[in-house]
Amino acid sequence: MKTFFTITAGRTGTAWLRSFLSLNFGIEAIHEPLEIDDFGTQMPDIRTMRNFNNFGNNTVVRDFWKNKFNSLKGEIYAETNHTLAKCGLIENLINSDLASESTIILLKRNLVKQCLSFLVRQDFRNITMAWQWYLHPSYKKIIINPKPFMQMQDIGIVLWYCYEMAARQEYYRQKYSDKLRFVDVSLEEVIKLDGARSFLSALHVSDECKMPPPENQNKANPSSELVEKVTQVIDSTNFDVEILIKDLISKGFSFEAV
Repeated sequence: MKTFFTITAGRTGTAWLRSFLSLNFGIEAIHEPLEIDDFGTQMPDIRTMRNFNNFGNNTVVRDFWKNKFNSLKGEIYAETNHTLAKCGLIENLINSDLASESTIILLKRNLVKQCLSFLVRQDFRNITMAWQWYLHPSYKKIIINPKPFMQMQDIGIVLWYCYEMAARQEYYRQKYSDKLRFVDVSLEEVIKLDGARSFLSALHVSDECKMPPPENQNKANPSSELVEKVTQVIDSTNFDVEILIKDLISKGFSFEAV
């Protein structure tokens, strides 16, 4: 079985990517399994997410992944669900029989547009949203120090989350590139035909590129004042993720349970 998963923050084009992979692989790729019985079995639930990000890859998390991996079927399996990498996907994939044929898509988006999307939707106003879908600065297993961001209120927690996910993408790439195949792609590039063709080539697909329509676009537009404020904050933030992660790994940081 060849498997394809993502590491991404969400609001980055995962729904569109599912359609793209479905069309070009000739399969029914998965976006987010949302049936009642999927939570805790196919879809990480709040318990799984909070266990991993507070305690690491413990028994609760490992049991979820053992059951999920055993349930996968078909010659090709693709899931763009952005919650997976936030609760032990990589840690458990590298020790599974799927590792040698797995591709991890590092899906990115313009940081200003990504932050604005979260802010317009008010995704971080309710802590249960962060527990189920994103991350929370109170977690013990995090890379980016949230304290400097918390003075910025809503913009701060959103920006912290986006940087945390960028750091996790780089962390997994640096630490596990000898065990898994990583492919970088940005939403802005892949929704254009030339970028989509290059992406397919990186996935070792040589057939004609098929393009799906846009999905999950925001219905509300941010104000010009909010756009300017978010842009100013991001432009003034100094963030060298490669150096940060190299230093972090050298100091022994891990998402494994202690």
